[in-house]
Amino acid sequence: MNLSNELYRKSLHFSAILIPLFFYHFGKWKTLLILAPITIFMVTLDHLRQENPKIKAIFLKLFAPILRPHEIEGKKLCGASFMLLAACINFLLFSKEIAVVSFLIVVISDALSAIVGKAIPSQPFFEKSRAGALAFLISALLILVGCGMIFHVHFWFYFFGVFSVFCVTMIEARPSLLNVDDNFSIPMVFSFLMTGFGFMWG
Repeated sequence: MNLSNELYRKSLHFSAILIPLFFYHFGKWKTLLILAPITIFMVTLDHLRQENPKIKAIFLKLFAPILRPHEIEGKKLCGASFMLLAACINFLLFSKEIAVVSFLIVVISDALSAIVGKAIPSQPFFEKSRAGALAFLISALLILVGCGMIFHVHFWFYFFGVFSVFCVTMIEARPSLLNVDDNFSIPMVFSFLMTGFGFMWG
């Protein structure tokens, strides 16, 4: 995917920032009341296009410019479906501050990583680039600090949050490690780590 298509894809990716903002202002159940039907529709359509050539043709006509090659030819759900699934699970299961941070990281940091990685030539870093990984890490840390200030979190949230950010940076740079779409693995790993640390330290 060239840079112009990547920018178009990530502009739609960035629009998902409305989900955590809505969650922050209106709470869990109002958000899920809207988000769950959208997710069910998208995942169903995504699945059906793998089985039905006519639906696939319509799907590709609408979304081909923003799909990666493996999303067009493969038998797995596309990134948008995985992101919506991750949003529903995160906002249902985890605390507000953890869910918001994890989802902002996958929306903002993952997008910046892809854009910077294509725009700035650099040495490889696992399966991605050093520039992209650095963009992901810095932006994720800024999200962690910014949200921590908004939610008035305890010091330990930052302490364990930095460790969790480093973990998801590695996952973003090496997606084959878990072999799961990073739109799903990044927020889920961050949220599970932070929740686990929360239980350990009370």
